[in-house]
Amino acid sequence: KMADMRRTPLAVAAVVAAFLAPAAIAVAGPNLSVSKAAIASANTDKSAGHHYSVTITRTEGGIPHITGASFGDVGYGYGYVFAQDNLCTMANDYVTVEGRRSRYFGPKGTYQQRGNGVTVNNLDSDIFWTEVRDSGIVTHLASQAPPLGPTKDLKAGVRGYVAGYNRYLRSVGGADGVKDPACHGKPWVQPITVADAYLRFYQLVLLASSDVLIPGIAEATAPSLTSPVSAAMNVQKTGALIAEGWHRAMGDLGSNAVAVGKDGTRDHTHGLLLGNPHFPWLGPERFYDAEITVPGKVEVSGASLFGVPLVLIGHNKWIAWSHTVSTAFRFTPYELTIVPGSPTEYLYNGKPTKMEPRPVSVVVRGADGKLTTIHHTTWWTRYGPMINSIEGMPLPWTTLTGFTFRDANATNFRIFNHFLATDEAHSAHQVLHILKKYEGIPWVNTIVADKTGHALYADIGTIPDVSDALVRQCKIGRAPCR
Repeated sequence: KMADMRRTPLAVAAVVAAFLAPAAIAVAGPNLSVSKAAIASANTDKSAGHHYSVTITRTEGGIPHITGASFGDVGYGYGYVFAQDNLCTMANDYVTVEGRRSRYFGPKGTYQQRGNGVTVNNLDSDIFWTEVRDSGIVTHLASQAPPLGPTKDLKAGVRGYVAGYNRYLRSVGGADGVKDPACHGKPWVQPITVADAYLRFYQLVLLASSDVLIPGIAEATAPSLTSPVSAAMNVQKTGALIAEGWHRAMGDLGSNAVAVGKDGTRDHTHGLLLGNPHFPWLGPERFYDAEITVPGKVEVSGASLFGVPLVLIGHNKWIAWSHTVSTAFRFTPYELTIVPGSPTEYLYNGKPTKMEPRPVSVVVRGADGKLTTIHHTTWWTRYGPMINSIEGMPLPWTTLTGFTFRDANATNFRIFNHFLATDEAHSAHQVLHILKKYEGIPWVNTIVADKTGHALYADIGTIPDVSDALVRQCKIGRAPCR
C-alpha cells in the first residue's frame, strides 16, 4: 500500500550543480551492456518505415545517455535500452491496457496498481480497458492538433520509442530469447504498436481518477425490477463513503519537494531544488533514469515513468523540477435519480434520460486452458460511466438511485506536450507559462528552481471546476444543481 511506499521513498536528489554543468554529456565510467555500435549501426528500421541513428552510452550504474539528431532518434534509443532493462514489467502492462489479462492470466487473477494502491481483478480490468479501446477515445485524443493533441516532435518520439522497443525484442529472438525468467518464452511478450504506447500514456493520465474506479465501473450492473428495493442510503453516510473510498485509495499518496530561490541559497545567485518523489519500487509505476540529448533542442537528465520516453522529473542546464501529489480531486461523483420502472434511465433537469449501453467482449482462459468469450455491458451517462463502489466502499445502483462520475482527465492528452516543453524550458517563469498553456498536469503539483535564482510552486492542471460552495449546494440527496 502507499503508506509503505511513503516510508521508503524512491530517491532523494539535491540539484544545484545542474545549473553550472557544461553542455557536453559527461560519461563517467565504462559503457555498460549496450555499446555505441550496437545501436548506432542499427539506424534503419524498415518495418517501421523510418530511419533512426542514435548513440547510447551508459555511465557507471548503468544510466543510459541517449543522443540523436531528432526526437525520433532519441525515442528509438530510449525504447531499445528501456526494453533491455525492463521488458517483462512493461510487456505485462501492455497486456493490461490492451484488455487481455484474462486471456493470458485468467479472469480471477488480480494485480495491484502500485501508483494508487488499488487492487484490480483481471476481468474487471479487461472490461474497463476493452471499453476504452472500443470507444476510440485514445485514438481521437492522439489525432487532435496541438495543443490538445501531441506535437510533431512528441509523435516522432513515440514512433521511435515503439520501433526501438520492438527492435530490442527482435534482437534477442522474441520472447524465447528473453533471459529474464519472469517472461521468458511467454506468449504475452509481443511487439507493441503506437496505439499501445498511447494507451499506456492514458493509463498514467487516469491514475488518480478512473484507474481508481475500475472495479466499480466494471461491476456496475442495472438492478432487476423484480429485486427487492432497499431503503435509500442515508445522505450523510453516502457522502462519507465516497470521501472514505477516495482517500483510502489516494490519501497515502504523497511526495516531498522544496524549491529555494536565490535569497535562500549560499551564493544568493542560483536556485536549489530538493526532490523526494514517493513512488513504487516495483511494477510499471516506478521511475526509469536517463539522459536525453537532441543537440540544439534538448539536453535533460532525470526520471520518467515506465513507457514514457520523456523526462518527467529532472534537470537541464537552466532548471530543475519535481512533483508532489496534488490534493485536488480529479473526478466529480454524481448521484442520479432513477426513473421508476426503468433502471437504465435517470432524471436530468426533471426529464427522463436514457443511459448508453456499451457492450464489450473479453476473451478469458479457463482453468483447463480453453479460451471462451465473456460478454458484458457497461452503462454510461452524460457525465461518465455508472459505478457501484469506490475502493471497496459500496454505492449501490438501485431502482431509486445510482451513481456516476465525471473524470476531468478523460480527455487530457495535453500533459505530454507539457513535459516535452518542460524538458526544453530555460526558466521557472517559462514553466509557469507552460503550465498555463496546457493545463494538462493530471494529478501533481509542480516545483521548480532555476539558474537565475527563481523558484516556483504551482498546482495548475486538470481539475474539476467545482468550488467549495458548489460542493455544499450539491450534497447528495438535495435537489439537482448545476
